[in-house]
Amino acid sequence: MIVKKQILTTCLLLLSAFSFAQQKFTEGVIVYDVTITGKIPTPANEPSMTETKSGTLTIYLKEENIRQDIKLQDGYSHSRIGNYISGKEIILQTINRLKYAIEISLKEQKKKNSDRFGAVIKDGKVVQTANKFEATEAIAEYVKGNVFTFSYLKTYYINHSEIFENTPELKGIPASYDVQMSNGFTTHFELKSITAEPVSNSTFKVPEGYRIISKKEYDKLLK
Repeated sequence: MIVKKQILTTCLLLLSAFSFAQQKFTEGVIVYDVTITGKIPTPANEPSMTETKSGTLTIYLKEENIRQDIKLQDGYSHSRIGNYISGKEIILQTINRLKYAIEISLKEQKKKNSDRFGAVIKDGKVVQTANKFEATEAIAEYVKGNVFTFSYLKTYYINHSEIFENTPELKGIPASYDVQMSNGFTTHFELKSITAEPVSNSTFKVPEGYRIISKKEYDKLLK
């Protein structure tokens, strides 16, 4: 009888471990709904006005290549193409109708977000997101004492979670979170879909018509 109980307990533990096993997401597409809101300047003695913009963030992953495209309904777009083998990231930018592919170091980018590493993640309750995902509420407590509130999926994780700058060591996929911008606006990200599917190698190539320049050269253009 004791042996049977031990076998049953072992089976239950194995089943539990299998049920909560995470899957590495190595190739596919992750899409977020993006909403940007904030107060816009108004003349004195007039009521404040709130501006809202919406769009999507699409993330393409294929092994050590990651591309992030933000597109807003007002026509704004921004793309980042990272290659974690070469350690380089390309930012596609248009200045005075001229197209530039600005090359930056992923290592340098990581240094800029060094204060986000080493955070303690404290899980909360499981909730259903606006797009019907079951996500775990969580708080990231940073070394310097500040915190970041978000929710995430435990089903998947990716190789380079540092693309999510506020949770660079997260073992999961962020589902819902807000980012405070320097201009006082807030950007809300809400997971819309996550699909494992083949991604073409051409997705991670600089499109024709773009001139590749260094970050230093780009900074000179802005002066």
